[in-house]
Amino acid sequence: MSVQNPLPQNVQHADRIQFLDGLRGVAILMVILFHAYVRWAGLYPYGSQFADVPMFAYGMLGVQLFFIISGFVILMTLEKCATFLSFMLKRWLRLFPAMLICSLFIFLTASFFWERPAGPPIFRDMLPGLSFVEPYVWGKVLGSPQGALEGAFWSLYVEVKFYVLFGLLYFTLGGRKAILALTLLFFASALISLMPQMGMSIPQRLLSLAATLLYWSGAEYYGWFAAGALYFWSYQKKNGVSLVLAVAIACIAATVRGTGIADTVAALVIVLIFTAAIVSQQAQRMFRMSVLAWIGLISYPLYLLHENLMVAMIIKIGKFAPWMPSVLMPVLPVVIVIALAALVAQVAEPWLRQVLRAGMARIAPRSRTVP
Repeated sequence: MSVQNPLPQNVQHADRIQFLDGLRGVAILMVILFHAYVRWAGLYPYGSQFADVPMFAYGMLGVQLFFIISGFVILMTLEKCATFLSFMLKRWLRLFPAMLICSLFIFLTASFFWERPAGPPIFRDMLPGLSFVEPYVWGKVLGSPQGALEGAFWSLYVEVKFYVLFGLLYFTLGGRKAILALTLLFFASALISLMPQMGMSIPQRLLSLAATLLYWSGAEYYGWFAAGALYFWSYQKKNGVSLVLAVAIACIAATVRGTGIADTVAALVIVLIFTAAIVSQQAQRMFRMSVLAWIGLISYPLYLLHENLMVAMIIKIGKFAPWMPSVLMPVLPVVIVIALAALVAQVAEPWLRQVLRAGMARIAPRSRTVP
């Protein structure tokens, strides 16, 4: 395998839309740079030195880019599934193997990386990740506060809520009404959050109930998912109306989430990047670059593994090599987490997924729902 053309067969696989892998690569690199240079300023050897560098400071928006990609891919997947059960099995087989492998690795190595921002985990901390359910819910079920291995897992909890809700809506109402429902839930969440600024009043008990339900459904992020689904229809059907709606909803999501002008502009840049990838063949060629596409292919285990492990290594380097230029301190930790994620994505995860498929086939040999 050469550095110039990593995983050529996978990158060129006919079932993949190749530029999406490049966009995933961009998204995970944004998140990594944010966590490596900005997120834990109180712990880094270099403190908040890079907090004002836009490339690092707005890397958190990589998660929103992941959400748009997810909306695109999930509608594409739903259109290939016959039932809600088969869809959820596909999603579970996509998410669970890497989560199990990465959770075990994180837990078993945590004592060596004791500088972890999340602190030392206990065995029970694996529950939220392996179940894709928030620690808060587990804390209520078990009757005591519940931790998680990685704070970054929060977006997986949102993703799974989206899968369940959108899948149910798709198979009961159809694609158009499912996207409309997502959009309306997003608008409702946005409206409630803006009510105090707009001087609007509503009975407090009703407002509190609605806000709680929308919060726990993940509705504040549904604008990104709905936009991604419309981008898929735009791409698949060459539908200009779907494209306009996708851009409009994504821009509203970017504007609503913004905490200031600069933050809103950065979120709008994410919308511009994804829109360019949909409409421009030149942009698609750029995102098909082998290195970007390869990083996109390993982005899921890389997302799961990187944060606490990487930050702990940066702190160690700061202690043992304080002479190193600050900007270079995260380089080796980033390379290490990428290498680990590649091992998971290319070796361990496919093996475990195959084992799980075989086990499911033995349990229900006549079922056609096993993907």
